[in-house]
Amino acid sequence: MAVEHSEIVRDSADYAEILAEVFVETVQRYTADAMHCDYCGEEITRSLMECLQYVYLHGASPVREIACGLQVSVSAGSQLVDRLVKKGLVTRSENQADRRLTHVELTDSGRQIVEKMRESRSKWFESIMKNMPEEMRLAFLEGLEGFLKVSLADTENIDRACVKCGMEHVSFCVINKLKSKRADIRPAQ
Repeated sequence: MAVEHSEIVRDSADYAEILAEVFVETVQRYTADAMHCDYCGEEITRSLMECLQYVYLHGASPVREIACGLQVSVSAGSQLVDRLVKKGLVTRSENQADRRLTHVELTDSGRQIVEKMRESRSKWFESIMKNMPEEMRLAFLEGLEGFLKVSLADTENIDRACVKCGMEHVSFCVINKLKSKRADIRPAQ
């Protein structure tokens, strides 16, 4: 049964879900706008950009690791890499002894696209945060951290978030704190 909008109250999970959906959509729409590739003359899809960013963050990587990091099948990961190779954004080198072992590396063009997208996204976030009063910025950050602490309690989710975030490990990162807490309670082997 659908909830009537008149029944939704501000302090409800329904309203929080709606706000979260709008927030995610807004960030994704802005990021998609930042993914236009002047070099290759076409848009880079979100899945291609995620693949590029994975290699940017992790360095030369086997297709299997890329697929695992993106949570897609090896076949889908290989197809993403093939599309990026055709665009000249990555190179794929095969191990002479075992062709299944390939390494994917960014080309200079691929690196420039990822850096441009990340810089554009960072500037956008910075402009939004600058226009928020300080107490609102702090409440926003505390709310996001609180949400992540609860939603990432599952160890699998912590690892998944850590692979995708794109931030160097910093001491104040809520995900790093959760991983440290998990390591502290892990049984001795």
